[in-house]
Amino acid sequence: MNKKLTYFIQSFIIISAAVVLLSSCGSDDTVTNTPPPEPVDTSDFQYPFTIGSYWNYTLTVSAENIRPDSIQYYFNSYPLTGYGYTEIMYDTIVQIGGPARVIYDRLILGNDTTASRYYYSQNEYSMVCYGYRGSTTASFPFRKLYDRSFPAGLLSTGIENMTASDTFMVINPPVIVLKYPVVKNTQWVMFDQGSSNISKKYVSWENYHLDTAEIPCINTQRIFSNNSDWILYDFYSKYGQMRKNYLLKNKPHINNLGFTIGYYDKREEYKVTSFNIAAP
Repeated sequence: MNKKLTYFIQSFIIISAAVVLLSSCGSDDTVTNTPPPEPVDTSDFQYPFTIGSYWNYTLTVSAENIRPDSIQYYFNSYPLTGYGYTEIMYDTIVQIGGPARVIYDRLILGNDTTASRYYYSQNEYSMVCYGYRGSTTASFPFRKLYDRSFPAGLLSTGIENMTASDTFMVINPPVIVLKYPVVKNTQWVMFDQGSSNISKKYVSWENYHLDTAEIPCINTQRIFSNNSDWILYDFYSKYGQMRKNYLLKNKPHINNLGFTIGYYDKREEYKVTSFNIAAP
């Protein structure tokens, strides 16, 4: 009798354990392993400014939120891909600011090749742009934007109507492109137009991945006091600007007769693919 009871108790324990094990294996609970946050170097830096430094980059232009659907076919060629080159070239003198350093930019997009030169100075407090020549819409580390609709003839390339003249175009007052020291949450007025202004803010530190390298960048937002449709982010590092991510919302699509027939959001993303920083 005792043997039978012992056998019964042992069998009950084994069956109970098996039931618990099977119930556990059949659970719908999902176990996820969240990787630790990627470390980012938040050290202060200044933009590289030595003559002979250069950067190669790609540009991707895409159309989003196209409306109405009937104009979708106008954007069948999107996204567009371009290739650019930027180099710090030489020193010169500009009337508005005195000594300046020239940063050259060349962009190939489709069948169009455009070039520009922007004029900068830099000290321990800031990097300032005094003006530009040429027509490229890329330009590192600063690009001037025009708040106007695309002419119909330029819609296919995604390039805004900047002057192709080699005349020096003064930016008055000069633009404060970067503010030093580079500290998260720093905000300043980069361009004051009187009735409105454009500010910049160091929003967050992020890593830019280039091949196997991780390059810490300060994500910098450009803020328009009278235009919430433009959402612009620039990513700066001690190796120069690594990326731009620009979203221009509610752009009108204009047909060949000059009529607005719809709207879309245009995104421009610039990514550096290689670079060389010359020794001082």
